Amino acid sequence: MKRFSVVLIGVLILVLSFAPALAAAEAEQPPILSTNDLVENSYKWDGKIISFKGEVLEDVMQRKDGVWMNLSDGNNTAMGVFVPKDVAMPSIEYTESYRTVGDVVLITGVFHRTCIQHEGETDIHATSVTVVTPGSVRANPIHSDRVVLFVVLVMLLGIVLWLYYRRPADTARQ
Repeated sequence: MKRFSVVLIGVLILVLSFAPALAAAEAEQPPILSTNDLVENSYKWDGKIISFKGEVLEDVMQRKDGVWMNLSDGNNTAMGVFVPKDVAMPSIEYTESYRTVGDVVLITGVFHRTCIQHEGETDIHATSVTVVTPGSVRANPIHSDRVVLFVVLVMLLGIVLWLYYRRPADTARQ
């Protein structure tokens, strides 16, 4: 019985020694916020470290002091993200367009309601960037019914133009 108590106390001490490290690791992870959270509570999050997850839109713009990109979290709005040169930037393979689904990235950084450095824009200055889900090419099949409709409409347009511009027989000479 004494031996069981010693083992139990040893395990308890071991578990309690790791508890502060686990609590600190959880406390260090900033909340993942949506665009709506950031816009509606911009005063609350201004200057705070937050996380934001979204799809990379259109262009990733290289600048002399870093990289700009816009992210969408699916709320039909975009959040501007500035990644300074000293932050490791992963390779972004795909950006959202008609033919592609953009990479989904997780940004951790400082939220600025009105960024002084970037002319009053609302943005996030990233301290870390991680690709969560790689993008892909969208399947855009050719719909044969649409091609047939297009050909029929072009032929109808041709007939209308021919009827409009054709010269009637020269009846003025008679």
